[in-house]
Amino acid sequence: MKRVLIIDDEPEGADLVADLLRDHFEPRVSLSGREGLKIAVRESPDLIVLDLHMPDLDGYEVCRKLREQPSTRGIPVILLTQFSALDEKVRGFDCGADDYITKPYEARELVARALARVRRFEQEQSGVKELCLGNLRLEPKSFQVWVDDKAIHLTQMEFELLRYFLEHPNEVVGRAKLLGDLWPDAVVTDRTVDTHIANLRKKIRNFDHNLTTIYGAGYILKVD
Repeated sequence: MKRVLIIDDEPEGADLVADLLRDHFEPRVSLSGREGLKIAVRESPDLIVLDLHMPDLDGYEVCRKLREQPSTRGIPVILLTQFSALDEKVRGFDCGADDYITKPYEARELVARALARVRRFEQEQSGVKELCLGNLRLEPKSFQVWVDDKAIHLTQMEFELLRYFLEHPNEVVGRAKLLGDLWPDAVVTDRTVDTHIANLRKKIRNFDHNLTTIYGAGYILKVD
């Protein structure tokens, strides 16, 4: 059975999530952000349901640290919080979350989204292979990137963007298509995409090929 780690400093809320997911997952509960992060690194669960506002280490920071570690970088993360403001959601996705559910929530929705995230991750991993272009190498399973054999640290969004362009060379891709293909269920804005692409360019500036802006149309990775 798949394993889910629930990180929430409120015992009642954490136990409720565990009970709702128990038919499909083996639940593990942590009542601390710091402890939950240690458990995730040590045990590599199949899914993490993460509360945002915790006193010792909030969900944003936990999610960010998960994405920094090779062993946890690919684990699907669902943020579960009572805050529904757009800025909170955008910040959550910027930290690398895969989904965002606000309280109160419908039990069936939580279960459906949890199963969908795990299923999508498994589908993505089933046919993955190393991508190489010029002096850049991307390993999807380990979520690692190298340029001239030097490891490059990318956020989750930057990694997914780079992978997408490597799989679609010499193709002009608009922001709307990027959003639809990479984050169909997420609250991600055009401005967020532009920011992450700008950051990605800086980190892979020694890459042999250019990720170019086509004004009014989108972006293209030119490899000719």
